[in-house]
Amino acid sequence: MTTRLLRTTFIAALLIANFRALDAATVTGQVRFIGPPAKLAPVKVSKDQDYCGAVLPNETYLIDSDGGLKNVVVFIESAPAGAIADPQKLNLIENNGCRYAPRVLAMQKGERLTIKNNDPKLHIPHSYLHERTVFMLSLPFKSTVLEATRKIRKPGVLKLVCDTHAWMLGFLHVFDHPFFAVTDELGRFSISHIPAGTYTLKAWHEEAGIASQEMTVSETGDVRVNFEFTRQ
Repeated sequence: MTTRLLRTTFIAALLIANFRALDAATVTGQVRFIGPPAKLAPVKVSKDQDYCGAVLPNETYLIDSDGGLKNVVVFIESAPAGAIADPQKLNLIENNGCRYAPRVLAMQKGERLTIKNNDPKLHIPHSYLHERTVFMLSLPFKSTVLEATRKIRKPGVLKLVCDTHAWMLGFLHVFDHPFFAVTDELGRFSISHIPAGTYTLKAWHEEAGIASQEMTVSETGDVRVNFEFTRQ
């Protein structure tokens, strides 16, 4: 293929991408927890107390002073086709202080996933999808990094535990589309490049459950959607 033809093809692809972007919008919002959550006891450490400590904070609910709820996964159900996953995009989960950081991670199938041990203790991250093992990695030393990319073959919610530290818990959401986000410390989220249409937007929290709303995205403006969770 000649250089001129390559340049023409690239320009055409760029114009198509820009045209499609004009017909796409962004949904933003906040997830809040209304009222006090259930009082959860600190997490008891049953091994390696010399490093991990006797107890660890319970991170099931991370709520700011205004009720903003962290670690909620917001996503479009039955999403339209979107951008193809970038095989070079790196997602990282760390064993940090005998906890998973982040506790909740979302990624698109086809992206990379690595697990890193920041602790001077053996960690064995073990993930399950519907009770079936997806990956199990041995990280015996501090700064050990292993890749789990090839094991991520299906979308779904993976539960992540540690076979050497029973209290460790995390969640990995794998999507087959790019229309998702995880709320930050203030409960905020943003999902961009959504084609015009009517969709069901869902919000998932590990303990509070799932909430959903219908939303309509137009070609000319962005959308704001807020979610509220309460104690069950």
